[in-house]
Amino acid sequence: MDGTLNSTHSTNLGSSGRPLPDNLLAEILSYLPAKTFFRLLSVCKTFRQLSSDSHFLLSQSYHNNVISGFFPHSRDFSGPFCLVDPYAGVPRSSLEFLFRKGNIVGSAGGLVFVLHKKDASLRVYNPVRGTRCQLPSPPGKYCKWGGIAVRFLNDGDGVTKSYRLVYLSRYPVRSKLHRCQVYDSSARVWTMDKELDFGRLELHLEHPVICDDVVFWASSDSFSNEIDQCVVAYDVRKERTQIIPLPKEAAVARSDTIGIGMWEGKSLCLMHYETCTWVIGLWLLRKTNDGPPGWVRAHEVSLGQLGFRQPRNVSCVLLREVAMTTSLVFTVESEVYSYDIKDGELLKDGELKKLGSLGYSSPLLIPYSNTLRPCGEEEELFVDKRREVE
Repeated sequence: MDGTLNSTHSTNLGSSGRPLPDNLLAEILSYLPAKTFFRLLSVCKTFRQLSSDSHFLLSQSYHNNVISGFFPHSRDFSGPFCLVDPYAGVPRSSLEFLFRKGNIVGSAGGLVFVLHKKDASLRVYNPVRGTRCQLPSPPGKYCKWGGIAVRFLNDGDGVTKSYRLVYLSRYPVRSKLHRCQVYDSSARVWTMDKELDFGRLELHLEHPVICDDVVFWASSDSFSNEIDQCVVAYDVRKERTQIIPLPKEAAVARSDTIGIGMWEGKSLCLMHYETCTWVIGLWLLRKTNDGPPGWVRAHEVSLGQLGFRQPRNVSCVLLREVAMTTSLVFTVESEVYSYDIKDGELLKDGELKKLGSLGYSSPLLIPYSNTLRPCGEEEELFVDKRREVE
């Protein structure tokens, strides 16, 4: 079925004992994580109908577009899924299938993008629905090592059905060039395939940040010791590159770890773990009245004050936002932790949460949202997830 439901439902869920109209029931259910919703499919026929209603699937993905877990990102190892929301989750069979098929190069809005090992094709999966769709081949082949940024586009009815995908990859040799390929899901065509010269920067391709038409990447280091770390911004529409220097006060050393994210959905945030002090500093990029944007130090989190007793290797720092709370997510050795920042302020008695252990040191993480978003017009089942709601 396609479109919203208009009848009434026989289950008495209203406070007065009267049946709720199906459109109101669908609105309420759209706030549930995908895993929780699948547990309700056996309740009645209407719930089963909703699982294939495109408007409901998109509404649910809109209401649940928050990070519910993390995929490990490694070229040689497929570790366990790191769950944040206990009411969300991905069936084990889907995880095993994804890791067996290829490398996860990105995830957005509940969709997981996998570069297949066998034929180097790029496919999009919804692991909780057990569906997938193969993207058309671009004009040239994909480069193996890359990362994906996705911007969902509002189709005018309050949902975001189509998206624009930016796949940035680097050549395997030490080249100044990166390859930028852009895909339009509504037209099902690749609209760009060009080489970009970012110098000899080594970018965090697995952790892009997208804001409107601009994609940001942090540089981890460079092939030359003479090149400072920075943030690279690329405007896809204008095809223009900007290099944003890191704040001088941060004094980023080569042994430090940096990451970027969106702060409260509107400001670019730089996260800098200083190895010698065990402190994670948070810097916000703010506009100025008469000059280019500048970095403002907003917060700092000391691992020593959180209870860690010796210098630790932090390989990944990310942000996760839910309502008015921002969580700083970071890895320490092989373990993943989070610490909450509420209403823009560090919680003095905030709880340090251990989210899981990935089983290998220096892990990188790819965020995942537990949604029902369709993969595309030509999606197909690869596993029946309705029978597996573990």
